[in-house]
Amino acid sequence: KRCNREGCTNIVVKGGVCQRHGAKVKLCSTEGCTTTAVKGGVCMKHGGKVKECSNEGCSNIVVRGGVCVRHGAKTKKCSSGI
Repeated sequence: KRCNREGCTNIVVKGGVCQRHGAKVKLCSTEGCTTTAVKGGVCMKHGGKVKECSNEGCSNIVVRGGVCVRHGAKTKKCSSGI
């Protein structure tokens, strides 16, 4: 999805708008860190874990069912007829 603001082609982050137009993004709770939080309120550098694909030798991020898109995770497609 693209930002709702006229003339903006950035990707929506939250609430229909991009970060530039007011979408609030959670930052790492570690003092002095300005990186975006991944999980548990901290960034990856400070211990935020992101699951990796369960397929042997693959280090892609899990999308659904323990696997990445390359190894069979189905992603939701747009339901509108456009």
